[in-house]
Amino acid sequence: MTRSYYGWLAGSTLSVLGDAALFFALGWAATGIGSQVAALVLTGFTLPRAVLLLLGGVLGDRIGPRRLLLACSAIVGTCCFLLAGVVGMRGVSAGLLLTTAVVVGTVDAFALPAAGVLPRLFVPDDQLPRAMALRTSATQLITLAGGPLSGLLVATVGLVGALMFDGVTFAAQVLVLFVLRPPYDMSPAPGRSVVRDALDGLRVAAADPVLRMVLAVVALVAAFVLPVTSLCVPLLARSHGWAAGPAGFVVAGNVCGGLVVTVLVARFGTFQRPELTGGVGCLLAGAGIAGLALAPSVPSAVGATLVQGVGIGLFTSHLAPVFVRSTPKSHLTRLQSLLSLVQTVPLIVSTNLLATLDVRRALALAAVATALAGFLQVRAYLPKSISKVG
Repeated sequence: MTRSYYGWLAGSTLSVLGDAALFFALGWAATGIGSQVAALVLTGFTLPRAVLLLLGGVLGDRIGPRRLLLACSAIVGTCCFLLAGVVGMRGVSAGLLLTTAVVVGTVDAFALPAAGVLPRLFVPDDQLPRAMALRTSATQLITLAGGPLSGLLVATVGLVGALMFDGVTFAAQVLVLFVLRPPYDMSPAPGRSVVRDALDGLRVAAADPVLRMVLAVVALVAAFVLPVTSLCVPLLARSHGWAAGPAGFVVAGNVCGGLVVTVLVARFGTFQRPELTGGVGCLLAGAGIAGLALAPSVPSAVGATLVQGVGIGLFTSHLAPVFVRSTPKSHLTRLQSLLSLVQTVPLIVSTNLLATLDVRRALALAAVATALAGFLQVRAYLPKSISKVG
């Protein structure tokens, strides 16, 4: 991997840490006003992102993902500094928190697809799995450390300090993106209408069997795996009478399992049959979620989420590079926005569905759905493998 990729990775990881501090600070401030305000702020993040993701993909292919990410980073960084000044002068209000959430969620709709394809512009295709695994490992490390660091930051300098810190991290990312030139940068694609370009991205995804399968499986996995740690683990902990600290260890088991896999992939590369390995990873994650539903104690629950994390680590580290490599360069950002969209929309539905069930039934449903995703992926791959042998 090139030095330019490591430089971009450093700037990208620093901005992830700034985001973690900002999200924690906004959530903490919102819950201090009231639960309804907190829910509204959360919606302010997710709704603009879901609505504008496809538009972000079209714009990224038109002007280039690096240029788009550079503009997004500059906008968010500037907004953070401006909002820090307003909070410092006028204090915290529900309207200000909601405005911040909407601004960040809107810009994320354009930045996320662009950031997702940047590794392909810095490394050749044969190094893409290791490069993407290294990025995932860095993000997971930030996830582990981000909570305590964010809490310490908010406790010492408050929302103003968190906004300033996030602004500095985005300023650093702007500098990195401005200085570094990806060796495999893409030429901007000529544009027609936004709607036609977005529909063209959908057409490309639907016509390619690999892209179509990955999108379907990712949608199913995102819908039923992501709520496990955010919704089911806290509910399970409360049903057992576990305190918040032990529940945090249960969540950390998932992160640690995924981190182990991505570190190994970053060092040694993926298995030779990534589609099959991704399917097996889903089956393993389903088994871990089922074990979590039956776990009688914190250590057994940590073991179950560790298995889940290993399985999801195998799934993402093997299928994500397959998706990026299978995407035509002319549609890189559009297809990445579609990948983000199929993770966002089903999650909204599934979270509300699982919340209506008893937590063990919710975990059982999540386990079955995750295993089904793995079965579909393995079934799609096996005929190809058998035909090659024959």
